[in-house]
Amino acid sequence: MKTLPTTDGFLFASYRWIIVVKVLFYKELKLILSKTPFYFATFLITAGAGAQFFLKGSFFDYGLGSTDLNFFFSVIPYLSILAVPALTMGQWDVGGLLFDESLPVSENQLVAGKWLAAFCSSCLMLLPGIGLPVTVSFFGNLDLAQVFAGYLGMVLFMMTACSLCVFLGSVSPGAVAAYLLSSLALLVFNGIHLIPRSLSLPGWLSQFCHSLSFAWHFDSASKGIVDSRDVVFYLVATLALLKIASGILRMRRRGSL
Repeated sequence: MKTLPTTDGFLFASYRWIIVVKVLFYKELKLILSKTPFYFATFLITAGAGAQFFLKGSFFDYGLGSTDLNFFFSVIPYLSILAVPALTMGQWDVGGLLFDESLPVSENQLVAGKWLAAFCSSCLMLLPGIGLPVTVSFFGNLDLAQVFAGYLGMVLFMMTACSLCVFLGSVSPGAVAAYLLSSLALLVFNGIHLIPRSLSLPGWLSQFCHSLSFAWHFDSASKGIVDSRDVVFYLVATLALLKIASGILRMRRRGSL
């Protein structure tokens, strides 16, 4: 007679699953932080967003400068086109031990560990930028709600951008191909909402382009508004991309792709 799994058995299996993911996460995070691309990406995000704010925002022009951080936040998705793929391009070691089916590591654990490492490193990449709002606060009144919404939006954006890059890395033959493919995909998904500005499209198609755009869903957060629809989009897109990546890995490990 077949017995149902006990609660203790489920808890033990869940604990073991988390331990494996934790080991993979630490391994991948250590690898990312030891490589030059992480520091390149951090410099690009910090310097690029800072330059956009101080120069385009006319911060140093007497009577014209503003403490509005929209210029700082709004450029992050576009700088991420080059920055985020640099964190994920070398993660998949196709043909290595991690793809040995004899190892007690599932595809979901592989994807979860690698995505967590990429996501955490992208959050670390954003930390130096906190210095800009702190500096600006000494020269005027800072909208703390905008700072909170902006950083929450950046975290959500990075969460989805990393899942897209991890997915594309799972189908790429090498690190260079993964970087180029991920950069191209981020360029498309960040700029697709701009297509209706150049082309005359039906209303439903314009709305569809907006709904797919990572950058468009970040726009409200950059202005200090947390929209629940944008939060749901990032969460659903992240889970869907990670699930697809897991399926791709399963096929590659079994030689059917």
